[in-house]
Amino acid sequence: MGLSKIIIFIIFLSYSMLVSANNELFIGNHKIYFKHGGENIFLFTDNNYCFNKDAFSIEKLTNDDRKYLFVNYTNDCNPSGLYQIFDISRNKAEKFYLSPLNDPIVDYKKKQIIENFKVGAITYTRIYALRNGKYSLLEELETLGNDLNLSKIYADNVPVYSLQDDSKKIIKNAQINKKKVFLLNQSFILTKKYLVEGDKFDIDNVVKINGLYYLSVIFKGKYKLTKGYIRLSEIL
Repeated sequence: MGLSKIIIFIIFLSYSMLVSANNELFIGNHKIYFKHGGENIFLFTDNNYCFNKDAFSIEKLTNDDRKYLFVNYTNDCNPSGLYQIFDISRNKAEKFYLSPLNDPIVDYKKKQIIENFKVGAITYTRIYALRNGKYSLLEELETLGNDLNLSKIYADNVPVYSLQDDSKKIIKNAQINKKKVFLLNQSFILTKKYLVEGDKFDIDNVVKINGLYYLSVIFKGKYKLTKGYIRLSEIL
């Protein structure tokens, strides 16, 4: 490398480090700005906002040169909390259509954004995938406990349900842990058929009816197969 090229490289490196060092959040007149490349980009007002000048990251979400700013947006500076997301490619903040997201993680290789949050004791994971140039919900996982999760995969906007363990393996059979569980027929009407504690059954399908989840089950008895539906809550 010639002397002139070395000098140019050093200047470029120094400039890159300077620009990187100048990337920070700051407050002015109760408004939050992002200082980036010599520009002060307005983001939002600071109402109920816990300010931390380094609570951000710049991510690449798409297959072009767009840059996306992830900014922690909580009142307690919780790094696992809510994040506002902006497209700052044109030196102004354009809100990302999925914003805000809870505790988002970007998977660059799979072109996915993974969101995590809790509602009460239940943990949810939502996976958004880049399809046809836009992110959309691919799957939602609801943690039911004891290595059991309810998966909702959105294909053509119609959810497909299944039970999975923590390794994302589909659960195809389960066991009754109550004294007696009555089966429902295809019209979801209670029948006189029932399973008892310890009975093992195959899970044929998972359906959602009027906000409740049901398992389509097949019990292999000594002499015949018994089919029907039970509520998902019966095995929790």
